[in-house]
Formats: sequence, C-alpha cells, structure tokens
Amino acid sequence: MTGLCAVILSFSLYVLAHWTICRFLQLRPLSMVLNVTWFCFLPVYAAMFFVLHRNVPLLAVDVATADGAVNFLNGLVINVFLLLGYTVFFFLVERGLSLRVMIEIARSKEERMTIEEIKGVYTYDYILEKRLSQIFKMGYAVRDGNQIRTTYKAARLVAANRLVRTIFRIKQVTP
Repeated sequence: MTGLCAVILSFSLYVLAHWTICRFLQLRPLSMVLNVTWFCFLPVYAAMFFVLHRNVPLLAVDVATADGAVNFLNGLVINVFLLLGYTVFFFLVERGLSLRVMIEIARSKEERMTIEEIKGVYTYDYILEKRLSQIFKMGYAVRDGNQIRTTYKAARLVAANRLVRTIFRIKQVTP
C-alpha cells in the first residue's frame, strides 16, 4: 500500500512538472522531455515511499524484509505502467492526426464534412510532408538524392514493431 500511495503522489507531481515544462519552456523533442522528466522523478518516488513508511503509521513497512521490498518494487512497476499509459495518452492528444481530423469535423457547422472539405483543412501533401519531416528529424530516414532510405535506427524500430505484432497477433490493417 505504501508503494501505491507513493507512486500516486510522485506521478501526480511528475505530470504537473511535465505540464509546466511543456507549457512554459517549449522544450523539444517531446519524447525526450517526457522520459528525462520521468527519470528525474524516480528519486521522488523513493523519497515519497520512505517518508510515508516512516511518518504514516498505517503505511509503515520494513523495507529490509521481502514484503517491504516487494511493496517498493510494486510501486516502481506501477510507475512504469503509468508512464506507458501517460505517454500514449499524451502523444494521442498532442500529435494524433486522426483525433485532429475528428475535432475539425466536430467543429464544423453541422458536425459533418465531406472528403473535399477535410482535404481543405489537411491536404495529403501537408500530412505527408509533416510525417516525412518528423521521420527525418528523428533519424529514421535520410534523403539519398531524390529517394528516401531508412536508417539502421528505423530497421530496429520496424523489427520491434514486427515482433510486437507477431506476439500479439496483430494483423496489418492497411496495405
């Protein structure tokens, strides 16, 4: 229980710190900010755990015992899962093109748009250029004359994606 309380407190502070950094400092790349900030908050989790177990009698646990160590490690595991969920949520909201298109449709006069109206807001050239510029910026591809070729970094990402798809038996939806 101590680990759970500590992770709720420390992760809440992490989200507040991440929001502050994104809101006021405009640091990039966002994935790096997300992860570095989280790593900085791991000691905050440990501090919260030790403060709670020493000062709140209900949450007192002996860290030297197996139960205490498991309690601490469970909090760390929950912290990792919270980070994964928060990362997916953050990038869905921050960068999700599908979500942005749905918002445009919802903002329209009748909450309906034709394909041509959507193209007026997000042209295919715009979407492709945004995606390609991100791929270049992150080092997943390089220009080779008029052609684009993927890098070793991209090959590792593709292999990891293929592995996850195989493990979870996820079929490719698009050709």
